[in-house]
Amino acid sequence: MEQNQKFLKFDKAQVFKFFFFGILIFLLYQLLKILSPFTGAILVSTTLTIVFYPLHMAVKKRVAGRTASSILTTSVVILTVILPILLFGWLLFRESLRIYPRTHDWLANFEQFDADIPVLSKLKNSLDINTGDLILKNLKTIQEGIIKSGGKIVKNIIFFVIDLVAVVFTLFLFFRSGEKLLRWLIDMIPMDYEYKYKIANQLYITTIAVVRGILLTALIQGAAATIGYVIAGLPAPVLLGMLTAFAALIPYGGATLVWLPTGIVLLMTQNTEWGIFILLWGMLIVSLIDNIVRPMLIGKQAKLPFFLLFLAIFGGMRAYGPIGIFLGPLLVSCVITFLQIYRQQTKTE
Repeated sequence: MEQNQKFLKFDKAQVFKFFFFGILIFLLYQLLKILSPFTGAILVSTTLTIVFYPLHMAVKKRVAGRTASSILTTSVVILTVILPILLFGWLLFRESLRIYPRTHDWLANFEQFDADIPVLSKLKNSLDINTGDLILKNLKTIQEGIIKSGGKIVKNIIFFVIDLVAVVFTLFLFFRSGEKLLRWLIDMIPMDYEYKYKIANQLYITTIAVVRGILLTALIQGAAATIGYVIAGLPAPVLLGMLTAFAALIPYGGATLVWLPTGIVLLMTQNTEWGIFILLWGMLIVSLIDNIVRPMLIGKQAKLPFFLLFLAIFGGMRAYGPIGIFLGPLLVSCVITFLQIYRQQTKTE
């Protein structure tokens, strides 16, 4: 009986711990709930900060004052990254509203369309498929993806502006006080310094690897597309290649947004063979690069298994949307690092 009473007794220190951590968990949950709408904005700001931090350090040496140097670096990021992406996204969204109706009108007289393109006519007869519907379906799928993301911006323009302001403001704060904030967060983690450094370092390496992997993959896709455009004898193949590389950075559609309409236009202007060539080149070369080369580049730099990273990228995009391309690899990287720490810890005990 006395033992049970002793077991049920709590000293003040234990009561304080239970109360303190209970309230802390509740407050952290509420904080995450408040910040959850800005997850994408914070992640974008964090990524841009890591990428442009070397530039910020160079600016900091030449410009006196943390605030002035942070404003200058933030302005550079806005002019070189944010504004071009916004402009390209708006133009793409506007053009996507027109492409489907125009194509629908072009294919209105389907018998004439088949007569003009003998290869498609033969393909339709041999496979018993409606080639016009097939083209329209593919175009509509891409258009719906663009309109879905663009429609959210138009529908929720206020929230979009708030997110944009959050990205810029957070970017400025990270440049100004990011180093201090990072040290504070690392100090708060109740782990040995060696393990904390290992986790922070792996997250940094993975973030840089993802950014470099995306950019390098887009450049390779642009170069591969340019080669195809040159072979097909298209006018301004370098410009088309640059547009393909830029489009490859967009989660919805990617490089397909350039090579697919190009191939269809060639088909509709009697250049049947070259139209089919561009479509096949885009499917088998340009778009395949995105699925194979990107995970390889990211995995090599982040030192993560190819197959696991492949699932992390595409699974992350499916689960979290466009930001999943960052969150997926980061989560996998964290899991692997924690497992390594656990294994190391159990060996030393």
